[in-house]
Amino acid sequence: MLTHARRAAQPIPAPLRPESDNRFRIGLAAGVRFSAVLVLAVSAACARAFVDTIPPAPIVLAAMTWNTHSGRGDLPRLVADLERGALIPRSDAYLLLLQEVAADELEAVAQPRRWSLYFVPVRGVEGRIRGNAILSSHPLRDRRTVPLPRERQTRAAATAWIDVAGHPLFVASVHLENRVSWWKGGLFSDSARRRQVEGLLRALPADGPGILGGDLNMWLGPGESGWQALTRRFTDTPAWPRPPTFGGRLVLDHLLMDLPDGWRVTRQVVPDDYGSDHHPVMALVVN
Repeated sequence: MLTHARRAAQPIPAPLRPESDNRFRIGLAAGVRFSAVLVLAVSAACARAFVDTIPPAPIVLAAMTWNTHSGRGDLPRLVADLERGALIPRSDAYLLLLQEVAADELEAVAQPRRWSLYFVPVRGVEGRIRGNAILSSHPLRDRRTVPLPRERQTRAAATAWIDVAGHPLFVASVHLENRVSWWKGGLFSDSARRRQVEGLLRALPADGPGILGGDLNMWLGPGESGWQALTRRFTDTPAWPRPPTFGGRLVLDHLLMDLPDGWRVTRQVVPDDYGSDHHPVMALVVN
């Protein structure tokens, strides 16, 4: 757990250990063709994910980020498991930051529960419009779309505000670029993500409590300049996680936190992928 402290961000620890650094995993394949690297990352069987200890204090907010893999993931089953206490102790405050989701999939979950949602369409996938979304059991306000610098594909973040335990928090769901063209570095360049992170941070509040979640596609690990910029802004973010969230090997999905004073957070990678190629990542916030 982390306790909020208003302090200067600390540098990323060094050296990075192979078991926690995506650069080590990708670097093993540097001598082979890129296609082999991609097959290794995508086709690897999903290992059962590690789950942190659930905090003993009452849960103020259960926040989750999840890439639904263009709707292949079973969102209704995931939400039902949350509500019945199968994943964590029950809470009355749920926040889901989703990627590659469609509007009707969100409405099917939100309407029966009278939850609040905000959907930002990004592009067509297999004949359907998909994008990023915020789904919340608490009302959303000041909803806004944040276009990101165009690299290889159109990208945009969904942002809004919620009130939790008397505190306003801004929340954002984002899906960053996974690669650039070969002449710009391909999979082994983080320049596109760095520019998109810079654009996102310019659009978000410069200080104050907030939660950012998404598929950040940071293949190269915590040394990426975009990750370092994010953790300087979101100072309550737990350290780079050990358990993989994609393909049984890579850590691509993250929740970043800047919390009110005295709030604490613990993070989990949910063992079940619910039919997606990404595992949901959950943060439990206690006061």
